[in-house]
Amino acid sequence: MQSFVESSFDPMVEIDVNGIILLVNNACEECFQYDTAELLGENINMLMPEPYASQHGNYIQNYLKSGIPKVVEEGRKGRKLRALRKDGTTFPIYLSLSEKNVNGKRVFTGIMRNLIAEEQEKQILLAMQGLITSSIDPIVQIDCRGIIKLANPACCRVFQYTQEELFGKNINMLMPEPFRTQHSKFIENYLKTGVAKVVEKGRKGRTLTGQRKDGATFPLFLTLSEYLLNGERCFTGIMRNLSAEEEERQVLAAMIDSCVDPIVVIDKKGMIEKCNPACSSVFGYSKDELLGSNVTILMPEPHATKHGEYLEHYLNNNSRKRSTNDAPESHIVGRGRDLLGKKKSGQTFPIFLTVSEFEVDSTTSRRHGFIGIMRDMTEKEKAIAAEVERQKSEALLMNVLPHHISERLKASNDNHEHVQIADAHENVTILFADIVGFTQFCSGRTPMQVVHHLNKVFQSFDVLVDKYNMEKIKTIGDAYMAVGGLDGSKDHVYKMINFALEMLEVVERINKKNVDMGKHEFGVRIGLHNGSVVAGVVGTKRRFFDLWGDAVNIAARMESGGVVNCIHCTKDVAEEAKKYPKEFIALSRGTIDVKGKGEMESFIIAPTHKQDETQQILLEHKASALNESYKMHLKLQSKFIIEDLERGLSKSKIEEKAKAARSIRVVAKRNSMLGYSCLAIGSFIAGYVVSSNFHKSLKR
Repeated sequence: MQSFVESSFDPMVEIDVNGIILLVNNACEECFQYDTAELLGENINMLMPEPYASQHGNYIQNYLKSGIPKVVEEGRKGRKLRALRKDGTTFPIYLSLSEKNVNGKRVFTGIMRNLIAEEQEKQILLAMQGLITSSIDPIVQIDCRGIIKLANPACCRVFQYTQEELFGKNINMLMPEPFRTQHSKFIENYLKTGVAKVVEKGRKGRTLTGQRKDGATFPLFLTLSEYLLNGERCFTGIMRNLSAEEEERQVLAAMIDSCVDPIVVIDKKGMIEKCNPACSSVFGYSKDELLGSNVTILMPEPHATKHGEYLEHYLNNNSRKRSTNDAPESHIVGRGRDLLGKKKSGQTFPIFLTVSEFEVDSTTSRRHGFIGIMRDMTEKEKAIAAEVERQKSEALLMNVLPHHISERLKASNDNHEHVQIADAHENVTILFADIVGFTQFCSGRTPMQVVHHLNKVFQSFDVLVDKYNMEKIKTIGDAYMAVGGLDGSKDHVYKMINFALEMLEVVERINKKNVDMGKHEFGVRIGLHNGSVVAGVVGTKRRFFDLWGDAVNIAARMESGGVVNCIHCTKDVAEEAKKYPKEFIALSRGTIDVKGKGEMESFIIAPTHKQDETQQILLEHKASALNESYKMHLKLQSKFIIEDLERGLSKSKIEEKAKAARSIRVVAKRNSMLGYSCLAIGSFIAGYVVSSNFHKSLKR
């Protein structure tokens, strides 16, 4: 029932007792210019002009109360009405209504016939006489002897005769031999036997040859009709000049022959009736080998074996029906599909196949077949594969290099230019981070496990890079480098501090899991500095993006001289952090010696709520440094005692060394960290001193 409704040429609509539309078919959409979604759930009066639209609700209620219909009449007769389209235009319809009960509810089904065509047909009938005169096709009327009684202007023009030259003459004057001589016998035999050779059942036509006054012949298509005029049998012939069509056919044939895509025409059994030169060229067969062969010779398995079933299934479903269980062939007709073709050599190659169905009626038979157009997709698939690889390369480039740098390199490659990328940036923030204790953490683990754990840490850092709009520069071993501000943003210091703090949180979370699993935990040292750098791409093999300048070196020194699980930075970064006292604190560490720059004041940055915790870490770090320096001194002192004894060093020389050691102690008082480092160096100078005063100073 559903398929009947959908396939109906007439608009059909189903409504409930309130006039609400429950169902419409495709013809209803086309006729009224609404989509189904626009109609369902709406009142049927939207399809009616006034005054019917306003009164329709009353019609239904009166019918439901009284049972007296105005449209639903006995025998389900209908009536002529006017309907309203979406665009506001009205048109005549013939409406018939039926009532049924669905699940205890009264439902009305209306079938509407569009009467526009019938009205137009009436007008056409009135204009027929004028059409004969104005027809561009030749029309001629003859009696049962073949004598011309009427010829329209088109007939005179096409055959190059005047009406006077045609009227009263035999129709065979318009035919070449042998039809001219035989035509009278054709008519005579038809009148005796009733067996027609041209005037057939259904008044089908026939392709013939006509002859003009100048003797030239041309193809025409003739249809004949027989009728009685004043009791005499007469015939009217309408001729279509096929000269232009024949020319178009020849042009079309030439176009098909010159087409670079293979084209085949097959019958309903799959036999090849026609093919173009491209088909022979692409598949490697000659034209004679293809014509009369089954199209399956162009297919690999399993399609070659199953193709007959595909065709049979398609034709048994009336050629145009579709279902979810249709054979693959039915999904090709009217659309395209990617398949494989098979050459004469047995080689398969990708093709895109489109198939169209045709039916041709002639005087002798009815042809039913398919036209297949195939496009060799070999080169296109190669191009697609190349494009996929290109996109992969670009994606890799985008992943390795900053977006704006990769775009510049891509543009230079597209233009076949070599571009040296080197940009100066006046103010950026550089971060160096180094995993501390990772060597011990990796001890006893396989290389795969080592890479897995390091990748887990660095992937977490990469997520933070995207979060804070930083640029990852590189990783070296277990060290990580990033920069902020290359995009010209002004808040890169603030973002970098937050980025660094979250790095500490990442390591803390990983350590918690490691400790819970009984594994060794590790820490991270982070150094920050901001300043000017040069950024660019170097090399031609495995290109990489890097930064150069004092700012980079200073940031690296901040990391190497930093405190584990703390952010060590220069004064410039600390001053920026102090602008946000509710978020950050900056604790001074005093001065440190930076290679190539001398002494620089440095700071530890931490969240404001972790001030006490951070200060405790610094105290522990200083104590640890003191202990290590003292151990180093004692070790070196023992070493030099042995050396001095072996050399027989005099007491005066030992006193000179003691004096030098006391000088180093003075420096140690000025700066605790620098002092204890110098104390270790002073051990090389002083060697050893047995003085109790010197030992007391060391302890202090």
